[in-house]
Parts: sequence; structure tokens; C-alpha cells
Amino acid sequence: MGWASDTYARLTREQYQDWLTRFYPKQKELMQLATNGQLLTQQLGRVEQNNANSLRAAQQATANRNARMGVAPAQNPQDNSQSLRMALMTAGTENGLREQEKNRQLGILTGADAGLREAIKAGGGM
Repeated sequence: MGWASDTYARLTREQYQDWLTRFYPKQKELMQLATNGQLLTQQLGRVEQNNANSLRAAQQATANRNARMGVAPAQNPQDNSQSLRMALMTAGTENGLREQEKNRQLGILTGADAGLREAIKAGGGM
């Protein structure tokens, strides 16, 4: 063969070796994280705290708004609607995370996201 084809073959081998040493280990690590459920476990662990922070911020904003208008908060010791809303919010968030994890794993197994990757590579939209 000619020199150009030899040079092209050498460049292709070097590029593959570079990918194998630099990018493949990271890709393998990310695939492992995406398929073993570790990311889901970490996300589920943060749900309770995030929801509590969101609720606290909303309650503070409501209290501030009521105070500016001179409205006293209604105190009813029998009212547990806030706790019920908190439980519903937590359950909804956790179920959404589980559904997203299932979709991500199925997409990895089936290659369902391949069309999107090709569109991104080509610079096109969805």
C-alpha cells in the first residue's frame, strides 16, 4: 500500500489507543454508575432533606407575606395537612426518581438514545 494509507492506518490506531487509555475507563465508570443503582440510592437519600428545605422556605415566604399584610397565622393543633402534603411531595419525588432511573437503564440497554446522540453530533435539533 501507499504511504498515505499507512499514515492513515497509523493515525487511526493511535486515536483508538488514545481513546482506550483516556476515555474508555471513564466511560466504563459512568456506565457502571448508571446501571448499578448507586446514583438512584444517592438521589433518594437527598429527597427528604431537599423537600424539608423547600417546605421551610415556602412557609417562611408565606409567613413574611402575611406579616406584611398584618394577617396572623391560623394555629390549629388538629391540622395535619402540612404533614400530609410533605409525605405526598416526598413520595412523588421518589417515584419520579425511580421512574427516571428505570427509563435511563432501559435506554442504555436498548440504545434508545442513539438517535439523540446522532442529532447532537450532527449539530441538529431534536
